[in-house]
Amino acid sequence: MKDKTLYQEKKSIDGIIVGDFMRKEEQNEEQNKEKKMGNLSKKWLYIIGIVFILGIEFLIRDIFLPENAQNIHIGISVLIEFLILLILLLFWIPKVENHNLKSIGFGKFKKNYIWKGILTYFILLVVFTGSSFALKAFGLEGLRSLQPKLQDYSIPILISLFLAGTFIEEIFYRGYLIERLTLLTKKSWLAGLISWIAFTLVHFKFFGLGPTLEVGILSAALVILYLKERNIWPCIIVHGINDAFGFLIFPLLGLA
Repeated sequence: MKDKTLYQEKKSIDGIIVGDFMRKEEQNEEQNKEKKMGNLSKKWLYIIGIVFILGIEFLIRDIFLPENAQNIHIGISVLIEFLILLILLLFWIPKVENHNLKSIGFGKFKKNYIWKGILTYFILLVVFTGSSFALKAFGLEGLRSLQPKLQDYSIPILISLFLAGTFIEEIFYRGYLIERLTLLTKKSWLAGLISWIAFTLVHFKFFGLGPTLEVGILSAALVILYLKERNIWPCIIVHGINDAFGFLIFPLLGLA
């Protein structure tokens, strides 16, 4: 009788252990399913964010802007871009994607980023000198050929172009685009390649062929710098120096 009781107790304990094990397995399966669904939904959020930003950028620059854009056209375009930037930084990334700004390259600012940015810009100047000769050999003009057109714009518009290039383009094309494409593809080189192509092509209508080719050189340098540092600040410094000369110093001094 005692043996029978012990056997029933053992059987009951075994049943409890097996039941607990099965429940844990079920919970693990549910958690794995939720994780997979979460990863899937995250991927779709990244795709939506990328398509939205690139779509708006190409719509503004390739459709909305006329060939000989006036102050009003540039002003509206930059205003829309700044609104999109605010939505991205204040709503989409923190509230929808549940990420912080470090996820798009806003890491700690380091002092050595200043000299790295300056050094990169001087290297670009050397490359641009060579590219200008190469372009002339094929009957094309470089970025300097845009100066007569830029001198027709008002000072507020030139400042807005400087801010848009320095901050908006870096956040869109380097920070957000490269980081989200890396999460999607698991290949940072592919993300950098797509960023380089997108940034170069989006300038084609407004700049023309020759200047766009030089934008491709700038874009390549910025992509390489970003992938090396994985921080957006050095790219902002390089782009800021370049656009300070291109949109402020040269036009305001009347240097063509």
